[in-house]
Amino acid sequence: MAEPLKKGKKACTECRQQKTKCDVYLNPKEPCTRCRKVNANCVISDPFKREHKRKRLSELEHETKDLRRKLRASDSADLNPSPIPPLTAATNLTPRTESNSNLIHGESHIPPSLYPTQLLAPGGMGNTLLTPGPVPALEAGATRGRSLHGVEVSGDEIDDLFQLFFRHYAPFLPILNPDTRPDTYYAQSPFIFWCLIGVSCRAYIRNPTLLMALARHVIEMAFLSALSTSPPWHTIQGLLLLLTWPFPKGDHPDVTFQLGGMLLHIAMGNGLHIPMSSHEFSRVKIPVPSEGDLVRRSELWAHTVIVYQRLCMIKGQLPRGLVSPSQDPRQYQPPFDTIAPWLVLRLRCQELIVRCSESVSENGVRSMSIEQERALDALLHTCEGHVDDLDLQAITEDDRFDTGLCRMAIQSFHFYKVQTLVSSSFYPHVVATACDLIDHVQSLADQRPGCVAMCPIQISFGLLLASTSLLRILKSTASHGLDTSRARSSLFTAINIAKQMSVDRSDLAAKTTRVLTSLWNSSRAFHKADGGECTAMRIRSRLVLSPVLDAVWWWKDEFDRPSRAVRSSMEPADRSALMHARYGGAVHTGSGLGAGMNVNPDIAGGMMVPPSSTSELNQNSVFQLDEQFLADFEWALGGDPLFSLDPLPADWTCTSNTP
Repeated sequence: MAEPLKKGKKACTECRQQKTKCDVYLNPKEPCTRCRKVNANCVISDPFKREHKRKRLSELEHETKDLRRKLRASDSADLNPSPIPPLTAATNLTPRTESNSNLIHGESHIPPSLYPTQLLAPGGMGNTLLTPGPVPALEAGATRGRSLHGVEVSGDEIDDLFQLFFRHYAPFLPILNPDTRPDTYYAQSPFIFWCLIGVSCRAYIRNPTLLMALARHVIEMAFLSALSTSPPWHTIQGLLLLLTWPFPKGDHPDVTFQLGGMLLHIAMGNGLHIPMSSHEFSRVKIPVPSEGDLVRRSELWAHTVIVYQRLCMIKGQLPRGLVSPSQDPRQYQPPFDTIAPWLVLRLRCQELIVRCSESVSENGVRSMSIEQERALDALLHTCEGHVDDLDLQAITEDDRFDTGLCRMAIQSFHFYKVQTLVSSSFYPHVVATACDLIDHVQSLADQRPGCVAMCPIQISFGLLLASTSLLRILKSTASHGLDTSRARSSLFTAINIAKQMSVDRSDLAAKTTRVLTSLWNSSRAFHKADGGECTAMRIRSRLVLSPVLDAVWWWKDEFDRPSRAVRSSMEPADRSALMHARYGGAVHTGSGLGAGMNVNPDIAGGMMVPPSSTSELNQNSVFQLDEQFLADFEWALGGDPLFSLDPLPADWTCTSNTP
């Protein structure tokens, strides 16, 4: 008699799972009736354990969602990463040390997989959970070549330029994602793509023709980007790049000042200036930004303000402050407490320059009495005390460069003084600051040979401001007793660095080299016609830039051959008629505004000066106010009436006080 089946093997696993009757025991070699009917796999298994159907379904659903989320994240990282990672948002979580400081700002501590997918919504401020607009699928492989108005750039060149940018340029302005492919950048925003190409080709040896070939076309794209329907952060990013590394002046006018205003207003129009309420500036209803969004918006706004205020300083204009005293500070302070420390320090340095410039303007710059000059001394002393406080927060070499440039900008206002210029004994402090600033730039050149041409505009301007200040002091008789050997060495170092910085003969560095070299070898620079020393500046309306422009005009008066040829061709009678038509023969005002003041046409715009200083200023050699040269030097900004004057004749001076 056959042994009966064990109780545990009377049914197959499928029937046991469904708790249905199973007849597999009748013929163990054949599937049971139910399994044959539903076409299931009929198996008898000892270790079988019945599963909870609903629990298993829930687990499968969660597993499916998790796989989909990972797939979306993978696609985003590979094909469509955002060009705005929070590259500086987490730098304050890791303390910085001297070992990683070389005038290049911190790399991100956030892995690429955690980059946000969006910063701004297409119509304004958005939430990082939203996804950007559709981007065409790009096949992996070689980068496609691109062309802009007939200027061809091959795929290999694009790859080289992107690598060059993220290796040498991006650390100065960390706002772009280095893991984004060039084709993806182009698909998201052709403007950002060409801005990045235009910046990185400054020192591209394989094709040195690209820089000037692309310059005008990229600038035209910058102005047209304000009309673009693309997300506004693309425009903000592109403008930040162009204003940090502006193109040399070629066949296009200098429009960096205009682009700076456009940058600020686009950022404000999208609520970046109020990060906590930026969602209120969107044309569509979007979620309130998260804490991480606030930090990223705050950092992008900080970059915008720094670039805008720096540009105004370089152009000799008074910029708009970051926060008005009448505005609620609670809207601004919380986010700025969490952004990167080096970014906060740079922001505070620029704000200090703005406040100092405003106070100096209120004190008066056109003509100052001795009381005003003493008040200026007290004001600058107070501002330098604030720089000392900022110095205590400077950890790295790049931090110290920022505070050094801030101190140099503030000390440049000492040159506005006439009556207390020498007695105030500020020359030793200016020499020390200027030499330190040049040493910082030299250290960068030593650490990264061949990369000086990639420095952003604040470094080249700091070099120019420091070197012209040293030149003016070394040409002065008051330089006796100073450490002139170090000052001379630093001046010559600045000239050599400027040569390395130059990427085109029309750029700022090339003109700096030409002006400094000529003035150093000149026996007439900063001297009157009779050989006496000229201590008063004749450019007095351009704030921090005035000492630089004043030196440039000394160079122009002696070495600018085209202007000298034009004025020498004029007859003496024509020159006199020109001056009479320009100034009406009136160099003294008897009543009303400016009564008792002498108008000296030797000084920019016929400025009014106190009678006590007129005798000295009237003996100065005369500048030729050539509008084209100022445009060539990239600082003719049209807002000051002195730039509309015609060149003054070489032999014309006005010493008469007769109405």
